[in-house]
Amino acid sequence: MVVMAATCAMVGAVAAQQSGKTPQTYKGLELKVTGIQRAPTASLRDCPPGANTVKATAKPGEQFAIVSIAVKVLPGYQPSPLKRPSVTDAAGMTHNTAATFVDVGSVPEFSCAFPFRLPQGTRLKTFQVETASFDVTALDPGKN
Repeated sequence: MVVMAATCAMVGAVAAQQSGKTPQTYKGLELKVTGIQRAPTASLRDCPPGANTVKATAKPGEQFAIVSIAVKVLPGYQPSPLKRPSVTDAAGMTHNTAATFVDVGSVPEFSCAFPFRLPQGTRLKTFQVETASFDVTALDPGKN
């Protein structure tokens, strides 16, 4: 019984650590998913937001899932390239974004919105930045 209770507590701690609203530390950055919106158009700004002002429009039958994140640069951060984030949908398919991380250590805190072009109504399961993964099931407004 004690082993089972301890195992359940550990599983609960891991699940909480991976939920979208729970911050994770990755490569000296504190990352937190703050929300998901659905839209027919999206900005392709880099992260942190800079001069790139390119916009994209969804094709018929598609929409953008825009995942917003908050980033805090921690004292131990060592500048290094970060790969583009991705999302995995409820069917297990991975989707990429056109937005990138650029000059991440230039400001101590910032927020970004990463757009993902998806078939209309696709439900999201996870948001990933390299090996940092967030369960976003509860944050996804889904079919809009």
